[in-house]
Amino acid sequence: MLPPFSRAALAACIMLSACAVEPGNFDPPPLTTPRPAASNMAFGAFLAARYADSVNDTASAAQFYATALKADPANQKLAADGFLAGVLSGSPEAAQLAPRLPQNALALLLRGNQAAMNGDNAAAAQLFKALPHDQLTAMIEPLLLAWTQLGQGDEQAALNTLAPAFTDDSFGAVYVLNAALIADAAGDIKIAAQLYGAVSEDSPNLRLAQILASWDARQGQKDRAQAVLTSLVTAHPDLAIALPQLEKQMRAPVISTPVQGMAEAYLTLAASLTGPQAAFLRTVFLRFALQMRPDLSAARLLLANTQVNGGEPGYTPTKVQMQNAINTLAPIPPSDPLYGPAALQEAKLLAGLDKTGQAMALVDGLIAEHPGNTALLAAGGDILRNAGQCSQAGPYYQKALAVVGDPPPASAWPLFFDRGICEDQLGNWAEAEPNIKQALKLSPDQPYVLNYLGYSWALRDKHLDQAKAMLTKAARLDPNDGAVLDSLGYVELKRGNTKSALALLIKAVELSPDDAEVNAHLGDAFWQADEPLQAGYQWNRALNLNPGPKLQAALEAKIKQHISRKVQ
Repeated sequence: MLPPFSRAALAACIMLSACAVEPGNFDPPPLTTPRPAASNMAFGAFLAARYADSVNDTASAAQFYATALKADPANQKLAADGFLAGVLSGSPEAAQLAPRLPQNALALLLRGNQAAMNGDNAAAAQLFKALPHDQLTAMIEPLLLAWTQLGQGDEQAALNTLAPAFTDDSFGAVYVLNAALIADAAGDIKIAAQLYGAVSEDSPNLRLAQILASWDARQGQKDRAQAVLTSLVTAHPDLAIALPQLEKQMRAPVISTPVQGMAEAYLTLAASLTGPQAAFLRTVFLRFALQMRPDLSAARLLLANTQVNGGEPGYTPTKVQMQNAINTLAPIPPSDPLYGPAALQEAKLLAGLDKTGQAMALVDGLIAEHPGNTALLAAGGDILRNAGQCSQAGPYYQKALAVVGDPPPASAWPLFFDRGICEDQLGNWAEAEPNIKQALKLSPDQPYVLNYLGYSWALRDKHLDQAKAMLTKAARLDPNDGAVLDSLGYVELKRGNTKSALALLIKAVELSPDDAEVNAHLGDAFWQADEPLQAGYQWNRALNLNPGPKLQAALEAKIKQHISRKVQ
């Protein structure tokens, strides 16, 4: 995720004609703080906007910038910042401010989009041609110009515009696909067939699968179209709930107008951008796609994912980011083929906001429409388990396991693992242990399962040698997981290997410095090593890291029993 306030600097780099930007490899210049607005009201709104921007609440930021501009209407810096916030949030303020920024690349793109939406493809083309000549515009300009040329009735000119970019190492496939869509929309079956044939069908993403299936179905190749969609679901099992509707609507053309084609160009380009530093451009392109085609559900799914994905392993989105994603998904209607995946994604986001009831209402509605879908049943169990409602979660896992059958496939290991966790949390270790063992049997190299079972044995002073072997394997599989090293150190502590335990637990704290339990275990190791001052420090540190009630009571008892007496 970008540092606070750095998004504006990044945008400035992209917007200025003198600054070349390589997608996915941004190095933004330092932010120049704008001058205070002409009045206290403007300056206060400006500060509120900057705070909203820093917490990714771009919709509020756009409104605050608009308020500041009313008090200081001549302030171009406020106009630029407000425009950017409007683009990122999809707010109408962006369109209102775009004419004030004639040299701004994003403003030119937005104005070109609007001209095309108004049916003036010639004006749109002129605006796109006025874009600054840098790496960003070199990437997007041919796609947009080609669609405006089709809008003016010149298919051949559109194809000629795209053809030189077919061999581009990074985005050649995007240009080929758009050329195929242009020929398809123009009714040029022969050229469209050649271009679609050049598009790889290996592991297609959602939108590509929809496009290829639509083409095949309309050419009378229903089996091939169904095979494309089946391949999609095989690669992305969460999309299984969308398969019936995708098959039902696969004969419908994907693109009918040049405006829809431009939206598709933005979407295909956004989907091709990878890496955390590409999130800004991906968001901008997806907002433009939805500006031109609000019903483009694939863009909504990708945008919602971008809004909550920090680009780092284990990243936890903020509540604002989760609510932004929910707002993005909300317009998708139940009649849309992608409603199921969108509703499931929305349910998980609601659960993350502690709205378990609303989340389960969505999941239960999907289960009613798709009975026997293991992904939905597992999702219901996970939402309830994470909310601490394990007694209600168990039946969902049980139904899912009944569907997968006996003997269960290797892919069923999470169901056994999660059911085992639920039983453990309910105090039923005798029921939990067989489930976790079964998960490990089905998938022997899962560090999470190895860690859970090994640590659980250590807590109960059972099978310590076997637990050490399991946790050593888990640490080899995931050497940078602080929880795994903590468990291994804890086992060594239980086995009396204090020196080894200290080394492991110190490393665990370095990897997970804010974990109360890890810090508490390091305190135990220091105590066992006869280093009471260090033990007391770690126990007190653990107390300040919001431990659960049980751990808090244990820490307070240790400090009172051991450290207080030492001080006396």
